[in-house]
Amino acid sequence: MISKKIIYTILFISFSITAVAQGKLQGKVYDAETNEKLDGANVVIMELQRGISTNNQGEFLFENIKSGEYTLHASFVGYHDKKIKVTVREGLNTIEIPMAPSSVEMEKVIITATLTERKIEDLPGQNEVIEKEEVEEYPSSNTDNILQSIANVNVNRSWGIFSKNASVTMRGLDAAQGVLILYNGVPLNKTAGGSINWHMISPDRIERIEVIKGPSSALYGNNAMGGVINIITKKTHKKISGDVRAFGGSYSTLGGKFDLEGNQEINGKNLYWAVNGFYRQGDGYIIEPKDSRDSTDTEVYLNEYRIGATVGYEFNDKNKIEIEYSYYNDKRGDGRQVYFDDGGYVKYNTQFVRAKYNGELGEFKIEADAYLQNEDFYQFSENINSDGNYKMSKKNQISRDYGLWMNATRNFNDKNWLTFGIDIKQGFMDASDIYLTSTDTLMRDGRVQSYAAFLQDEHRLFNDKLKIIAGLRFDYARFYDGSIHVGEPTANTGFEESYDETYGSSDWISLSPKLAVQYEISPAIKSYASASSGFMPPKLDDMISSRKISKGFKQANPELQPQTLYNYEVGFNTKPFKKAQAKAAAYYSVGKDFQYFVATGDIVDGKTELMRENIAEIEIMGAEFFFQYNFTRDLTFKANYAYNTSTIKKFDVEDYTGDDITGKQLVEIPWHQAFAGLFWKNKIVNATLVANYIGEEYADDQNILIIDDYLTVDVRLSRMINKNLFFALDIQNIFDKVYIDKKQRLSPGRFILVELAYQF
Repeated sequence: MISKKIIYTILFISFSITAVAQGKLQGKVYDAETNEKLDGANVVIMELQRGISTNNQGEFLFENIKSGEYTLHASFVGYHDKKIKVTVREGLNTIEIPMAPSSVEMEKVIITATLTERKIEDLPGQNEVIEKEEVEEYPSSNTDNILQSIANVNVNRSWGIFSKNASVTMRGLDAAQGVLILYNGVPLNKTAGGSINWHMISPDRIERIEVIKGPSSALYGNNAMGGVINIITKKTHKKISGDVRAFGGSYSTLGGKFDLEGNQEINGKNLYWAVNGFYRQGDGYIIEPKDSRDSTDTEVYLNEYRIGATVGYEFNDKNKIEIEYSYYNDKRGDGRQVYFDDGGYVKYNTQFVRAKYNGELGEFKIEADAYLQNEDFYQFSENINSDGNYKMSKKNQISRDYGLWMNATRNFNDKNWLTFGIDIKQGFMDASDIYLTSTDTLMRDGRVQSYAAFLQDEHRLFNDKLKIIAGLRFDYARFYDGSIHVGEPTANTGFEESYDETYGSSDWISLSPKLAVQYEISPAIKSYASASSGFMPPKLDDMISSRKISKGFKQANPELQPQTLYNYEVGFNTKPFKKAQAKAAAYYSVGKDFQYFVATGDIVDGKTELMRENIAEIEIMGAEFFFQYNFTRDLTFKANYAYNTSTIKKFDVEDYTGDDITGKQLVEIPWHQAFAGLFWKNKIVNATLVANYIGEEYADDQNILIIDDYLTVDVRLSRMINKNLFFALDIQNIFDKVYIDKKQRLSPGRFILVELAYQF
């Protein structure tokens, strides 16, 4: 009996000693050459898979570590990774980690292209990644401004921050054929009209932007006909951090932002969270050219705010969940005022929810994303007609999109990766036009459901010199519950009498293949070739809306089918010498079933009746070139150039009236684009100088009206005044170049913004 008590006592003492034999590991990470403290460096204990980021003093602290030998892995952008062995004993242990700067940082990692983590240089194609540090250096008032630095990406924001929205396109496609925009992996494109509300995404929240050029429907399906842009927001590794910003500038623009986030370790698991928001207002300017203004022309204006919250929980290094919610409210004047103080305007109320799971199931890596985007759009209009009559109307439109995405990846022998998944989406639109100076009411609604499955296979052969990616996706979509109601019409809407119509359902399918091959000619040169297809579905608004538009009277077409693009591309990526890299590509694309307005032959209230139909075939030939040179770690030069010619090869108007535009160019596609930027970090002030050139482009289908080319130059100066205070000055369009858009409206010219931030 006594011997048992002794044994139990010894075991209890041993367990107690083991339990308390834990220590703390405190350290500092700094530049080995300048002794500068590195804020935001990542430090990981390899054996425990526990990671943390340094604070603004370059310091980190791990707690509750069992005594023993460990390997620390430190990494920071612009520096060589460093691994060191440490011995942790009971109590406080300290260590210093000097990191050597790398002369050039080339090996960026991208996930969106294949759903697997890959170095950009190992992928066949012209893909780009804009890191957080580059976002912070760029003179931008909106996230889409940053995309102007990417070769062959065309950003149209002709009214600056006062634009109702911006269009972002790629590779010779016009504004109606945009790209798929992802936000943390879930789509922002709306089924109702396909547009993106870029104002919702603050550049300060961005960790990285991944850009995939060319048709990507083999993975992502609809809207990925031109390419994919995935905007990924940041996540802190610090216990608590954040910043508060205030800014002001041209056209009485002022506002503020805040960002508060944290990361708490709980029993070896991480709980992280973030709360953020912004507010911006501005008086604006008159967009109508001086020679055509009248007494109803007034300044456009804006008043917007957004608030959001994110929470995530990491069960271990293999499984985590994340949930995000945001609310956005926006009001923007349209530049027309007759009687009301606010004049005409548009309002957006948008709620966005997403949930993400990353984990492992056996040998498969799993990702699942669910999302909901609900947009309530309101438009108030007032104007004087050409006949001198006053007209006032309002429009309400609810657009709702939600869906579920799931994919799984398995690795076979580090030479073969198989990825497969499903994608389910639902889109809804309910709109009404109410005329307040007449009896007209116009209501329409409709829904689209889509289901998809995809498969992708990646192979590496001949000691990784040859890389092959093959993918295939099947999409099925169904339009249903479409209807229109017209009540007590007058000449305002163009209908002759009241009526109700219910549209029949319709469906379509799409099969999207892709094959891409890369071969390493030498360690410095990698060439590739690819063939891929993409498609873009019809917009709900075109399928269910019959109403007056600027060109005439638009008749709904519920039988519309998707547009398809086939792309063939060759290119290379090279590092000709240590501090430089260059990329080039040439491509040929053929588009089938492209949609255009055609005249039906009928006249409605004196206006031509138009209907959007799949009647065109197009041909795109283009090329792009990119060059980067790092003079030093802190001084970088970037430049790119793109050429596109987009021609209508066939325009089938046999059953319609109107002009045959075969041989004409697509509108809003500049033939030439160029970008150059110089980025310089120094102890006095960080400076960025960028120039954007947009070449001539057609503004109409008949290719009669040409939009002139223009060049804008932007500057950003920024500096950390002390460890917490940050100052920035942005001057966009520094030479005050005022250009005209396709609607013959003016750009804002020079725009100056000053920002002051307190960071902690």
